[in-house]
Amino acid sequence: MTKPGYQFRGRAKQYIGLLHQEYDLYPHRTIIDNLTDAIGLEFPKELAARKAMITLRMAGFTDKKAKDVLNRYPSSLSAGEKHRVALAQVLIREPRIILLDEPAGTMDPITKVDVKHSIIHAREEMDETFIIVSHDMEFVRDVCDRRMFMRGGKIIDIGPTHEVLAKLSEKEVSTMAEAVAEERTAAEK
Repeated sequence: MTKPGYQFRGRAKQYIGLLHQEYDLYPHRTIIDNLTDAIGLEFPKELAARKAMITLRMAGFTDKKAKDVLNRYPSSLSAGEKHRVALAQVLIREPRIILLDEPAGTMDPITKVDVKHSIIHAREEMDETFIIVSHDMEFVRDVCDRRMFMRGGKIIDIGPTHEVLAKLSEKEVSTMAEAVAEERTAAEK
């Protein structure tokens, strides 16, 4: 992993999908273009539509809803739909490891539930490894089956989510809750 790959990029990069907390969809492109052309995937039109539909379903859309959003623009979607399209944008490349950075960090509670369900659905459909970075312990409890707790850049504990969460002190839980509240406040400004 320390040796550079093609064009000095990391060799593992092709196997890893990353969804940043502050993801962006291309506003001037349709959803199908956001899932294919805009991210450098070139497919014949029919194959692109078929792959986009499959990936949107993996991200939690129904068949009907996936078909409905394909030719729409991001501005016409709800926050939860945009997040699912951004997740689909990562999943369409078929990564072996999916990294999600604060996937629900700045969302209202209703959108957070949507996102939680889409992540669980995608994880079950793909049967690949999802790594979620979050301060939101409620979200972690609901979405993750294993948890790694870090402090100061060091791993403190790894294990089943319920066991690791049970070992947190009240101060650690309240500190993380404050961080989540600060993220939401900053996003609202």
